[in-house]
Order: sequence, then structure tokens, then C-alpha cells
Amino acid sequence: MTYNTRIYNYSNLKSEDKQIVQAQLLMFETVEDTITEYMYRRESSTNILDAVSYEEGIKALEQVQQNMFSDIVEYIVYAIDSYEEDVDEVDTQYPLFGLYQEVEDIDNE
Repeated sequence: MTYNTRIYNYSNLKSEDKQIVQAQLLMFETVEDTITEYMYRRESSTNILDAVSYEEGIKALEQVQQNMFSDIVEYIVYAIDSYEEDVDEVDTQYPLFGLYQEVEDIDNE
């Protein structure tokens, strides 16, 4: 499903909703780390059966990752739709707009 990212993006979330998205992204990163580990193991495997197993695991985890990202975006839409006040439009096409700047600001404190 396509959403208007000018409205439905991370920067328009309230702080409690931002925390939920951040927690979801931590799980997303864990899956990403597992994919990287499986890729390394697949490349270093000398057993064909192991290599095929890792390849199938990678495919499954990539699908999980896509589903997780869709769920995160849907949560952003749900959260913003539940707000009583209007949010500002932001010139972006990325639903996580504002996240990385916020994390960078926290790291610099």
C-alpha cells in the first residue's frame, strides 16, 4: 500500500510513538545482522547442503525484513491517523525521515 510520506513519516510522530518505532527498528536490525551472518557462513561453507540451507535462510529472513518494514510504516500511518491535531507536511519520500538526524543529535550530546 502507498502512503503520503509528506505526512506519514517518522518526524511527525509523537515521542512515545517514536520510541515504539525505534524498538521495531532494533528488531529489524537484528534480522539484518542475522542475514549478514548467514551470508558470511554461506560463503565460507564447504558443505553444499549447508550452503543451500543458509541461502534458504537468507531468502526467508529477507522476506521477514520486508514484512517488518511494511509493519513499521503501517504503524507510523496508524499512529499519525490517531492524532487529533494536524501534522506538518515534510518534503520527503522516505517514511523514516527524521530518524537518523534525531539519532545523530542524541549521539552528539
